[in-house]
Amino acid sequence: MSAVSGTPSLVVGVDVGGTFTDLFVLDEASGQARIVKVPSTRGEEARGFMNGIAKVTGANAQGGPDAARAIATIVHGTTVGTNALLERKVARTGILTTRGFRDVLEMRRRDRPQTWGLRGSYTPVVPRALRLEVDERVLADGTLHTPVDLDQVKAQAQALLDAGCEAICIFFIHGYANPANERAAAEVVRALWPNPHVTVASEVLPEIREFERCSTATLNAALQPVVGSYLERLEGDLRAQGFGGELLIVQSNGGVMSRQTACDVPVRTALSGPAAGVMACAEIARAAGFPNVITGDMGGTSFDVSLVAGGRAALAEQTSIEFGLVIRAPMVRIETIGAGGGSIAGVDAGGLLQVGPESAGSVPGPACYARGNDRPTVT
Repeated sequence: MSAVSGTPSLVVGVDVGGTFTDLFVLDEASGQARIVKVPSTRGEEARGFMNGIAKVTGANAQGGPDAARAIATIVHGTTVGTNALLERKVARTGILTTRGFRDVLEMRRRDRPQTWGLRGSYTPVVPRALRLEVDERVLADGTLHTPVDLDQVKAQAQALLDAGCEAICIFFIHGYANPANERAAAEVVRALWPNPHVTVASEVLPEIREFERCSTATLNAALQPVVGSYLERLEGDLRAQGFGGELLIVQSNGGVMSRQTACDVPVRTALSGPAAGVMACAEIARAAGFPNVITGDMGGTSFDVSLVAGGRAALAEQTSIEFGLVIRAPMVRIETIGAGGGSIAGVDAGGLLQVGPESAGSVPGPACYARGNDRPTVT
């Protein structure tokens, strides 16, 4: 807190990685800055986050009612959503779609994991049995050809609930041109659904191209319970320790959003942590007089590279978290390889050196940590 006013004066940036949780602390009252690093707690990212906050404020690991009172703002870059997609640890999700279009998600753009391979497998994030159809139709020019059958919507939503779905995505063909049917269906579903995890495709991505819109909206729905529960727990822990400021979440485009917006549209947190690093590099380079730079961010699990030209980070219109998991949203263009400081090296079946993607993480960590790891790592 400010020694003069007693008001919160700390601004804390937090990046939770696979190996370490890094915090940058700025005291706006004194202008002093410092860096704090603590081991990440894989699978319990909120605990590692709070351990870092405790180290910032000088509190013990359990904190206390005033432990975070000196903090005015927290800006958090998170990979919780990205990791959930990569590991397929997302919520059981259902899709309500226009009759005849339940396979849009699985057909994709008719691409293959290996372009020249004769075989290739792809498992959509929502299985076919949970992609249900209703009668409705909007034409490409926005003309409402067939109003949505709300009785069918109610019955199909109940069927998805009975099948154990935690989240639901409403995706109708040409919903971007006229969202009336999607909105009417959403009103019926929300009256029935036991939680707020209802995604309307035209609200997440109101633009043409049915696969990209379906994929983005479906991944958003699948991430809502995962990211939402993480952020709600995080904010609850912070409030219990006296934090009365603002919790902001970094977006994939390098900007920030409120905690509630991140819970509603968690798909925008994809590559959130690396995006924050690129924006920081751009600002440091600008201050040093270098408007054109290549950024490198080496963590414990991956190495991320991006480009800053004319002082601005390069942006991409969409990205694939992995094959078939397409997210169409503005995001910082980042190229990633699975070779970080903790990446494990070995020899593959062909006798060639292979580094990553498996990482030693923070436990046991690289061999130099003397915590029992006997396999070689980059560090």
